[in-house]
Amino acid sequence: MTGPLIDESSREALTEKFQGELQNEVSLSVFIGPDNKEYCDLTAQLCEELNSLDGRIKPTVYQNGDDKATGLGIIRTPTVLVGWDQGYKLKYTGAPTGQEAGGFIEAICLISRRDSALQEDSKAKLQNIDRDVSIQVYVTPPCPYCPRAVLLAHQIAIESKGWVESECVEASENMDLAKQFNVSSVPQQVINGNMDSISIGVQPESKFVDDVLRYGSSRYAKIMEAEEAKRALAERLVDAPTGPVILTDRNFDQAVQKYPMLVVDCWAEWCGPCRMVAPVIEALAQDYQGQIVFGKLDVDHNPGVAGRYQIMSIPTLLIFKGGDLVDTKIGALLRHALEEVLRKYVN
Repeated sequence: MTGPLIDESSREALTEKFQGELQNEVSLSVFIGPDNKEYCDLTAQLCEELNSLDGRIKPTVYQNGDDKATGLGIIRTPTVLVGWDQGYKLKYTGAPTGQEAGGFIEAICLISRRDSALQEDSKAKLQNIDRDVSIQVYVTPPCPYCPRAVLLAHQIAIESKGWVESECVEASENMDLAKQFNVSSVPQQVINGNMDSISIGVQPESKFVDDVLRYGSSRYAKIMEAEEAKRALAERLVDAPTGPVILTDRNFDQAVQKYPMLVVDCWAEWCGPCRMVAPVIEALAQDYQGQIVFGKLDVDHNPGVAGRYQIMSIPTLLIFKGGDLVDTKIGALLRHALEEVLRKYVN
């Protein structure tokens, strides 16, 4: 390679990030060989440059075919194992380049902090993992959505330390694998090499955690039974709610007809602006109790309603009065702006 891969401004930003986020050492086992030499050289150089920014990132370069590679069953190059010396199982098959480089760095930071950063419900569920699970996420360097899908798989592997192996597979460098699993769109997730497990696109955290539990927990059926009972209770439409009601494809139409005025907050767990709107909705639900009912609709888990009302951007607020949709507002409205809209419809 000629010249550094990480430019000066990026070096400064990464140095600051590592100083603020790294807590423990993270091993990088880098396997290279004569095949894909350009990508092998690039991968080894990237890992060495990260080490030069912070010594807690510990790369070791191995040649394909040596005892280390043979013992771990590594046959493809480049391959990078992240955190394996610390007991984690994160793997990159193919160079972590393009959009994936940022996700590679985030994975290093998560392992260094020994924190998956998953939601508490997800962490609790993953305590039930008692079987080995392999997750493959197929990516391409230009894909802007792939890093998020890979990071979610890595987070699950970090939380389920030792039970789950999460592998990022660069599809264009591993065409035989991509062909084996009919990869035509990325990101594509495959669990335990099972064709029935394939999902395409970035998956909601809760759904993908459940997908992994299906293959990794002997208690899966009981967990899902308890989840269904919890969900049914949460979806009950009480007469005078004191906070936002949970809306789904199953109870949405009933809610629209039941409540004289209903404001629906269409959101998703990955949406930053949605998190800004959430406390506003919580506060208004209490302040307008008896006048307006507020509801929360997770668009990722309720595609029927989201498709019917053509929800393309979130957060979106749907305002119903007397069973009719009277207004739609897109974007994160401040409280005073939202109240100004609502006053037009309050008797």
